Amino acid sequence: MQNMTDQSISEDNLKIGIFGGAFNPVHNGHIKLAEEYKNELKLDKVIFIPTAVPPHKSSSGLISKEDRLNMLSLALENKDKFEISDIEFNRSGKSYTYDTLVELKKIYPNAHLYLIVGADQFLTFNLWYRYSDILDMVTLCTAARENDAQKLKLDAFAKTLKADNVFVGNFDVLRVSSSEIREKIKNQQDFSSLVDKKVYNYIVEKELYRV
Repeated sequence: MQNMTDQSISEDNLKIGIFGGAFNPVHNGHIKLAEEYKNELKLDKVIFIPTAVPPHKSSSGLISKEDRLNMLSLALENKDKFEISDIEFNRSGKSYTYDTLVELKKIYPNAHLYLIVGADQFLTFNLWYRYSDILDMVTLCTAARENDAQKLKLDAFAKTLKADNVFVGNFDVLRVSSSEIREKIKNQQDFSSLVDKKVYNYIVEKELYRV
């Protein structure tokens, strides 16, 4: 695993997965999903980008950027072709995906970007800030979290976007969420099987999400 800065890098024709999210905390579902996309789409690398100020949800309960970046570093240790970028922490205001992609296009002008989003986010993608411009810059990727019925729903919505560059994955997704983990911690329930061991130890030692 490597850290990525926002300095210009001369890497052409790469296939790069862009995986944004709060990662509050990063869990096994995130890692498995990134692995699935990397293998299915034959990506050269996947960049994890933690959100500074989520535009579509409350930032209440969002722990510090340092803790989230540290947990990502621990979870992605020794993971091939995975990187972390703090690009959204270097801007003020809400962390709009469009703005992040504009910056990434400057770093990787000739790369093909694959934007990975959750199923729920995908189904409201038409409400995103400058969503049509986003579609001009990336291949939009998602996958069902629940069942075949949701896969059909995702496929149907993809058609409404009237874009050729939309990918709906057909692979298993771990049904775990960061909110579920935070709730377990708050209620003093075991969550060790849901996160990387090093992330689990970090959360326990730092006493994160207790309140």
